[in-house]
Amino acid sequence: MSQTSQRRPRASGPDLSDYPVREYVAAMATELAGMARWDGDERLAGLLERAADAARRAAPA
Repeated sequence: MSQTSQRRPRASGPDLSDYPVREYVAAMATELAGMARWDGDERLAGLLERAADAARRAAPA
């Protein structure tokens, strides 16, 4: 391993402290439900809508 690669700082994960993860998941699941329904997969659409509903509920403390 070269010294250059040894000196590189380790990458840290993104700071999600101010990122609305649950809102994002709810929005994406809703969009995916619409796509599934458009494709004729009502069962998958229903499951995705349930996931969106779960994401909209308050996060557990």
